[in-house]
Amino acid sequence: MDNTTKAPSSRGMLIPGKRGKLLANSYLPGGEGPYPVVVICHGIPGIERLFDFSIALREAGFATINFHYSGCWGSDGDYSVLHCMEDTLSVLDYVQRNEFGDLDLDRVFLLGHSMGGLMATRSAALTPRVKAACIMVPMDFRLAGLEALEDRAPQYKAIIDTSVPWVHGLSWESFRADAERDLESMDLISYAPALADRPVLTVAASLDTLLPKEDHIDRLSDAIEACGKGKLKRLCYVDDHSFNRNRAEVREAVCAFFKENA
Repeated sequence: MDNTTKAPSSRGMLIPGKRGKLLANSYLPGGEGPYPVVVICHGIPGIERLFDFSIALREAGFATINFHYSGCWGSDGDYSVLHCMEDTLSVLDYVQRNEFGDLDLDRVFLLGHSMGGLMATRSAALTPRVKAACIMVPMDFRLAGLEALEDRAPQYKAIIDTSVPWVHGLSWESFRADAERDLESMDLISYAPALADRPVLTVAASLDTLLPKEDHIDRLSDAIEACGKGKLKRLCYVDDHSFNRNRAEVREAVCAFFKENA
């Protein structure tokens, strides 16, 4: 890519969603497009928004889109896990419209962290045009849903409760209503067969006490591997949920994965 033609840039965007506007921003590499694009899905409530990954990916030649789900960080509407699922698909639809004409629609990728890992997993499974996905310490929200329905011992309620002040419309009761309405869509592992035909990178953290790897990401990775397609790459770092110890190394590995599959 000729980086002398056009300088790197960024722009804010208002993406149409089912409940109004979703606030988003994009980082664009220098040089002439169209650019491969990575849609980045943050977790709940979004304190960790992966902006450093956005910049690193831009430097690697990718356009990136960070967005905020309904009811989160100024986006319209109420927040819920089911709404987040709809919002992620709305952003992928927006990418497909290619409003500015500078995205390569044959090279669309997803990156998700924590709850955003579920969003990226599900959206990639439902969207064949997504070329590859990187899933970092994802949450299997079915486990929390079962807890809300009183079919599991308490374990995940604290994740919802500590997120409530940061987002609009979320409560343990509203989450329970989501689980009653559509528990199966929260099932991270169920999307494994639809991902097995495409390159997927899963990134685990052995010191993750929030979402222990054996309960979440390991089960997803094992389910993808069981499909026998051989397109899964697994990484694990001695680190916490936000990769505070090895963050630069993780960023480098994520960028390398997307470059290999671009």
